[in-house]
Amino acid sequence: MDLHAAISIRHSVHRFGAAPLDPSVVQSIVELARRADPLAGRPVEVVLAGPDQVKGSSAPYHLLAFTTQDDAGFASAGYVLQLADLTLQAQGLGSHWIGLAGPKAKRPDFTVLLAFGPTDEPPRAEADASRLPLDRISAQDNPVARAVRLAPSGVNDQPWLLEFSDKLVRLVHQPRGAMSLVLAKKMDKISLGIAARHAAVALEHEGCQVSGPTAACTEAGRFAIDLAYR
Repeated sequence: MDLHAAISIRHSVHRFGAAPLDPSVVQSIVELARRADPLAGRPVEVVLAGPDQVKGSSAPYHLLAFTTQDDAGFASAGYVLQLADLTLQAQGLGSHWIGLAGPKAKRPDFTVLLAFGPTDEPPRAEADASRLPLDRISAQDNPVARAVRLAPSGVNDQPWLLEFSDKLVRLVHQPRGAMSLVLAKKMDKISLGIAARHAAVALEHEGCQVSGPTAACTEAGRFAIDLAYR
């Protein structure tokens, strides 16, 4: 299964098998995450950790992301680790984001982690995804918007709006719901990075070549991610 197909079936997996993965499989996932293109100007350090090294999760494996503690850094962590998330589920493995877990050895630049491992949970049907209607996040119905709609987010709030212009996709921060004030500073920005990866995968599936994503504030002062393509 390719990454674009994985967008339709990925879901948060919470039941992991006890048997360990082949070390070569684990290493390939770690290396893929470490090679992933970050948000421009915000490199992400990815570290593999077991359950004994993490608090707040008992999953067998974790990818920990460390980067600058600002909006662009948070978004970059989401953009990088979502490539691993889709790759894991394309390979039939399970994964899920955990916003409240972290390494036992504290570091000020820790941002977020992705738990993963073997699972017997079946893939989720796209129709079963609990998401906002497409017209709540985009004025256009196209493959990019449909892929972004399926992106996971903190408390499933989908805090973004999509804008399309000539050879450019922009994801603009749009706080939603009662938790918006709590999530807006960090988790919403991670979620925007995750959604931007879905947009990039969809663009590439359509035959486009995507430039490295950049982050900037809009004229209204909202954080946004731009993906240029040709």
